[in-house]
Amino acid sequence: MTTQKRFELLKLKLTEELVAILVDEKGISIPAAFDLVYQSRTYAQLSDPNTKLFIQSVGYVYSLLEDEIKASRISEATSQKLKA
Repeated sequence: MTTQKRFELLKLKLTEELVAILVDEKGISIPAAFDLVYQSRTYAQLSDPNTKLFIQSVGYVYSLLEDEIKASRISEATSQKLKA
């Protein structure tokens, strides 16, 4: 198995596990969970083999995604207040 193939398989497995956690813990639909993951900075970092994020545990990667989601919500709430 090539290094690139191994990277792609690990990235796919982590992505599936992130989606499963979002569905189980946040109660969102599977399509919404995939959208959330694919549109995140965390996924962009996961997709870059140079970050080595693909070799980290799903718990660690999920914590990054969760922090990103929380920061996004805070940012959205702040911008909503500024518009009002």
